[in-house]
Amino acid sequence: MRFLLLMTALAALPAAAATLPPGYVDDRSCKICHRDQYLPYQEVGMARSFYRPDPGKAIEDFDATYFHEPSRRHYEMGFADGRLTFRRYQLDSGDARVNVYEQEVDWILGSGHTSRTYLFQTPNGELYQLPVAWYTQTASWGMAPGFDDAAHLGVTRRARRECLFCHNAYADVSPGDDHHWGPHTYPTDLPEGTGCQRCHGPAGKHVRAATEEMKNVEKVRSSIVNPAKLPPRLRDDVCDQCHLQPSVALAGVRRFGRGDFSYRPGEPLADYLVQVDVDAEGEAREERFEINHHPYRLRQSKCYEASGRELSCLTCHDPHRKVPAAQRAAHYRAACLGCHQVDACRLDEMTADASLAGTDPGDCVACHMSRRRTQDVVHVVMTDHLIRRRPGGPELLAPRQESAPVLVDVEILDRERGSRGALAEVYRAIAVLRASASPSAVDHLAKMLPAAAPPQIDPYLDLAKAQISLHRFADAERTLLGVLARWPGHPLAREWLALARFQLGREDAAVAELRELVREHPGRAEPWFNLGLFLTRAGELEEALDCLRRALAARPNMAPAWYYAGVVSGALGRPDDAAAGYRRALEIDPNHDRARLALGEAAPETSTRSTLGITP
Repeated sequence: MRFLLLMTALAALPAAAATLPPGYVDDRSCKICHRDQYLPYQEVGMARSFYRPDPGKAIEDFDATYFHEPSRRHYEMGFADGRLTFRRYQLDSGDARVNVYEQEVDWILGSGHTSRTYLFQTPNGELYQLPVAWYTQTASWGMAPGFDDAAHLGVTRRARRECLFCHNAYADVSPGDDHHWGPHTYPTDLPEGTGCQRCHGPAGKHVRAATEEMKNVEKVRSSIVNPAKLPPRLRDDVCDQCHLQPSVALAGVRRFGRGDFSYRPGEPLADYLVQVDVDAEGEAREERFEINHHPYRLRQSKCYEASGRELSCLTCHDPHRKVPAAQRAAHYRAACLGCHQVDACRLDEMTADASLAGTDPGDCVACHMSRRRTQDVVHVVMTDHLIRRRPGGPELLAPRQESAPVLVDVEILDRERGSRGALAEVYRAIAVLRASASPSAVDHLAKMLPAAAPPQIDPYLDLAKAQISLHRFADAERTLLGVLARWPGHPLAREWLALARFQLGREDAAVAELRELVREHPGRAEPWFNLGLFLTRAGELEEALDCLRRALAARPNMAPAWYYAGVVSGALGRPDDAAAGYRRALEIDPNHDRARLALGEAAPETSTRSTLGITP
């Protein structure tokens, strides 16, 4: 009877909107047998981490307009006919709107417990982050992290897979396409929220065992991962896959050959990810506090060290349930009393400090895990998981300005399980290069790669990309020829080789390579764009314009392609098309000075209003 009920319940599930990777099932299947865990989990932030815009879930003030002073840009967001639309504009000297950019929002990232950010998807499947965020603690709009300056990326910051890895369940991408240098594209339909299987592993076998072999309880249990039953390190790795990030400025590096969506609970995280820690100029590591520092700070605590790794996220948190606000002090106090005695707390001594007067003696966390403003998301205050003997004061909550840290050193975080020797040096260099093209890091990587000799393609592409970024085109050509000798036909290596050769003066060879590449891989925007530029220089304008339009069909928010489409249209004697291209480039990127100047020449009667009164 139970078998029939289970099969009936599975059959009754509505078809999932998102396609799922092999071995994964619709998370709603878990509800059938695990209702007591599944239902409360829907209120936890992880379950609400990613979803389609829905007026019924709105918490934002859509009547408010936000003005960003450094970039002189105004922002609006609102629903119309069930669709959420983002609008950004500037005002000219007559208070008329100019450089207006509108974009439908396809996805919302963030539960709203702390903040929400907004994404849109281009026709080729890429996701881009919009520059504003809703901050729940202040009930206000503000710039999303990394956008609070005059020359921010606007609507051109791509949401890469390593970002989506922690903010949603796995997307179904083609085998191999989730490697670092694969295309960062996604299906139109994606999972909504970080579901059960991110912590318990793919549940396909478990559902089959539960339906086909219900009497074999051990087989049913062994077909899924229960993190609480894992050895301490593997248990912690399940949480650390997303929550252990020592520095947002320098992310860890996926193991070469591993896909972004290839980690499975129960395996050592170090086999998937090489995490790094950093030293920042003028700041001790123990004072750095970022929004994703929960395990990082906890591990600096004496409580953690004294516990012999027994203290973990699960000591205080049931990941399936959100503790009601009225119960939190008692809930976390109970966890503290698992090790500490009440009379060991010198409450009277500590509350003699005026800033702590009136502290609830039953609220251990309020004193010993103070809330603190994060350095990377300056609009947000979070619980600092560094357990202090003596709490900090009001300085922990003081307002901050967004700023980029100056990094002076990087090292492998887990020396025991991390890489050693030359391979460790390769990972260190690549962690730096994926953040910025540092000449010293390029030289170090070029030196260490032959010694480490990794068999995967990833680090060689990292080296070539950095060499191109530094205009070391002859070095890049040599690197890429070596890549293609080992991995013939690799599309990214061929594209970059064409770029290097074009800069080295071998323009015909570059054009021929890109023509062949776009025939074989027509969906990527960059090869079409670069081919359009090369053909423009060669004077083959009609074909150049067609290539630029194909790039824009894949990625309509590509401001440089709109600008060059304007240049080519003007050269072909089509002034209206030229002005339209320049104008669209400015709408996407109001800082595009070349488009502004070109528009002034192509359509002087309309360009004045696009520039008056908005230059910072």
